[in-house]
Amino acid sequence: MNSFSELLNSLVRDHPDNLSIIAQKAQISRPSLYDLIDGKTLPRPKTLENISNAISLSKNLSSKLCNILKLERIKTSRKEQNTYLRQKKHLLIEVSSVLLGKGYEISRPKTSGGADLILRQNGDRTPILICPTILDHASCLGHLLTSMFQFSANKGYVCTFKISTKDRYIIPLYAKYGTKLLTIKTILREII
Repeated sequence: MNSFSELLNSLVRDHPDNLSIIAQKAQISRPSLYDLIDGKTLPRPKTLENISNAISLSKNLSSKLCNILKLERIKTSRKEQNTYLRQKKHLLIEVSSVLLGKGYEISRPKTSGGADLILRQNGDRTPILICPTILDHASCLGHLLTSMFQFSANKGYVCTFKISTKDRYIIPLYAKYGTKLLTIKTILREII
């Protein structure tokens, strides 16, 4: 079962109405609702909106559910993965060219799953994680901390296209571990 289905399952099970009534309000069949809460399928955005209205979710909880759905779609949908990887490659090329243009030495790690770039300065190696859109801050921070441990680094960076309002609330958490959430424009100011 994926994280989206687990959250949806707990929300639907905690609702006072039974599953038949919730399915009727959400305008889907009861077996389809069972498939969603068991993790067999992922809903379309309109279906998720109907379910949110059927169980009277707050806007905050509804947006959290949408973000988790986006994350699951990126993990499972080939089309979403290709789009995400294209954006990541574009951002990686852009960050690399900016850093190389300013005379910094960068390299790519040998292993996958960790940092995307390694910034070398005075014998120190600083990992840079490239994320076009950050949907799961916990896993992003975990990957960066793992890379920092591998390189015995005191600091690390997560580079994204833009920092949203929701991301600004997470910045103190990143700072607590010696990491920073940056954009392409701010990465040069931070390194200098």
